[in-house]
Amino acid sequence: MAWGYWLKLLVVDLSAKSVWVENLSEQFCRDYLGGAGFGTKLLFDQVKPGTDPLSDENILIFATGPYQGTTVPGSGKWAVVSKSPLTKTFAVATAGAEWGNRFKKTGYDAVCIKGSSDRPVYLSIGDDKVTIQDASHIWGLDAVAATQKLKAQMPEHTSVAAIGPAGENLVSIAAIVADEHSIAGRCGMGAVMGSKKLKAIAVKGNQEIPVFKPQKLKELSRNTFKMLSNNARETFQKHGTAILVSSCEAVGDLPIKNWQEEVWTEKAGKIGAPVYTQKLNAKSWPCWSCPIGCHRKISFTTRKGVPFEGAGPEYETLGMLGSCCLVDDLEAICLANDICTRLGMDTISAGSFVAFAMECFEKGCLTEQDIGYKLDWGNPEALIRLVTEIGQNTGFGAIFSGGILPAAEKVGKDSRQYAIQVKGLDLPAHDPRSYFSLAVNYATGTRGGCHLRGFPHIGESGMTVPEIGITKAPERFSMEGQAYLTIVFQDLAAVLDSLVCCLFMQCCGMDLTITNDILNAITGWELSPEELMEIGERISNLQRVINVGDGYDRRSDQLPKRMFEPALKGFRANKAPFNLESTLDEYYKLRGWDESGIPTEHKKEALKLV
Repeated sequence: MAWGYWLKLLVVDLSAKSVWVENLSEQFCRDYLGGAGFGTKLLFDQVKPGTDPLSDENILIFATGPYQGTTVPGSGKWAVVSKSPLTKTFAVATAGAEWGNRFKKTGYDAVCIKGSSDRPVYLSIGDDKVTIQDASHIWGLDAVAATQKLKAQMPEHTSVAAIGPAGENLVSIAAIVADEHSIAGRCGMGAVMGSKKLKAIAVKGNQEIPVFKPQKLKELSRNTFKMLSNNARETFQKHGTAILVSSCEAVGDLPIKNWQEEVWTEKAGKIGAPVYTQKLNAKSWPCWSCPIGCHRKISFTTRKGVPFEGAGPEYETLGMLGSCCLVDDLEAICLANDICTRLGMDTISAGSFVAFAMECFEKGCLTEQDIGYKLDWGNPEALIRLVTEIGQNTGFGAIFSGGILPAAEKVGKDSRQYAIQVKGLDLPAHDPRSYFSLAVNYATGTRGGCHLRGFPHIGESGMTVPEIGITKAPERFSMEGQAYLTIVFQDLAAVLDSLVCCLFMQCCGMDLTITNDILNAITGWELSPEELMEIGERISNLQRVINVGDGYDRRSDQLPKRMFEPALKGFRANKAPFNLESTLDEYYKLRGWDESGIPTEHKKEALKLV
């Protein structure tokens, strides 16, 4: 044991039905921190290039970091790492709720799932017992129902991470649902879980992780919690991420009609806050030790007179199932979101799939006969029907089982131009024509088009990282400085995903110095902010090395053509990213990679990767 770590990796071989513990070194923890960092290193060491993500040879790692098991603000997060069935790249997804805290208190830092079971099972992890249990009674249930059934038969305060039918059906955008409302959504981690016939992981621990300076940690946590709560009171605390809909639309950041339009002001107001908060009776549903509480629990009566209560849609969902499909019916978006949660499915990709199909229908690439029904823009009934088919892998929705690129190949007729993705991962609800740093971030992101594994648009909005030279935002609608800004925020994201800490803490004022001071108080290390960022750089580079092994390089660092088409009106009229190739040259040079986007031997040696 070390301060902040158990130094224990739980290994579960589902093929052999065996469980054992492997020791971790403190140096391993210092090099990779935890969470995404642990998963990255384990994936690199154990999964060969070219491995089928849905095969027994792929592994699935659930990992915590030094923050879990404490009351540090934002420490309710946990990470899951594997090779993605959607992108065939390195993949990490994070979620919150109570699962990470409960798991860390069982006495393990991470669990690595190997092989696959010949029948449905779930994993039960407690303080002194780990068992592989039969899951035939919950296989086929949706993620919420399965979680409720497991919790009913287990000790109080058990936390459950489960998949739904989408994961069981190996749908490539299947997600993992924690405690009914927090989703490890992107890259198809639920499909990897389903391929192993693993329905759920139930955890309940009571062990207290020792920290180096408990009084110092208590003081830092209390002061930071108060500061974050004050900063978020009128925004995320009050309204959740729905508060972003109108503000993002105002600056051309909201995806509209599959990224074809730029203004949707009145209708954005119909689905975002404060209307969202009022119509849905939305209340905060916070993760463990969170002063912000952005998740919403909603309750309302549908137009058919049916009471509804459950998790409310986040900003990304409102953007992708809403504006991207021109659906301004808030009830329909909520119901589609609930379907995604229960089936266990990423709402970002689900919305992208629907918008792609709607554009194909509009442009004549698909007909009513192909689909089985009309798929007009803004059609709420069609949205709900297609989302259901995608998750159940039935009807026309089955065309999306492998992702948007295989679907475009099946549709043909030049439909690929309507598939808005990078490396097979559908873009989230943030437009790189509004924030040019996102053009660089999406192109170079290790898991594809993503605004979380690097969030430089927050830097463009004014967040600074003075500890490493980011003291002001770059000029809006300029490519100058965007390469360096992107690198900083990608490496910072790698740090946060490894600690594991919610990035909303950073966005609301928990700066790099506070983040680093908390880590040192937990571990007894004496890292500087610069040294912490070097760990993030190591993790980012190793993720790139994994992708290079699977054939990814500069040719993969590209954006859809539509992202270079300027808006005709609105905030970003006549603006679009430019000179991406020369910016990539700059990015690679700053990274220490060659002109093909491959980390050099010198860079790998400098970061202790060889």
